[in-house]
Amino acid sequence: METYPELLDTNQNNPFSLSMKYLLVVTFNKSNSKNFQTALLWAKSAEVFKEFKMGKDEIYLCAFGKNVEQAGAANVFLHYVENWSGKQIYIGGRIHSGSIYNLSGILDCYQKSLSCQNVKSYCCFLSDDVFLSHQPQSTSFTISLSLEKIEKKDSEKKPLYVVPCQNLQYRKIEKDTCLGSWSEQIQALAVRENLAWCPSFNAALFRQYD
Repeated sequence: METYPELLDTNQNNPFSLSMKYLLVVTFNKSNSKNFQTALLWAKSAEVFKEFKMGKDEIYLCAFGKNVEQAGAANVFLHYVENWSGKQIYIGGRIHSGSIYNLSGILDCYQKSLSCQNVKSYCCFLSDDVFLSHQPQSTSFTISLSLEKIEKKDSEKKPLYVVPCQNLQYRKIEKDTCLGSWSEQIQALAVRENLAWCPSFNAALFRQYD
């Protein structure tokens, strides 16, 4: 068993560095939970698993890979350690601050995307309502009734846009690019919603539909 402090700064053992290469990284210590041995078994199924000695404590590190099997193993493992106080989750070079419930949902979504012949067919959707509106809302309204069917002219129809993640439905960006290009704003929005770490997410797919 290696000594943890001596190796913390090396890339192959630093959880922050590892989380840039792998799907997610979890560090945890020995628990009195009745599920500890089962959780440890799932942790050992990760692509990287290490045990360290820190004084009298034992610290474990596991890094799960970016494929459907590893995502499934990570999901099962996280449910076992959900309520453990000694765990720490690292994703994309930072400590994960959200809930296990939301993290589990993204892992499940990622697995489903890998089950499709075309990931874009699963992840992307079309929308005509992707931009924020800064127009003042009117407090008055008018109701008109007509028995004739009125069809909008093509010139009056709102353009459609390809949005690269189903979890971004009802999330909007600025039409003006003063805050960044559309794809850059989509990427920032995904970071804000804790979605950008998903390997199937690709902000560059955002575009106006022809």
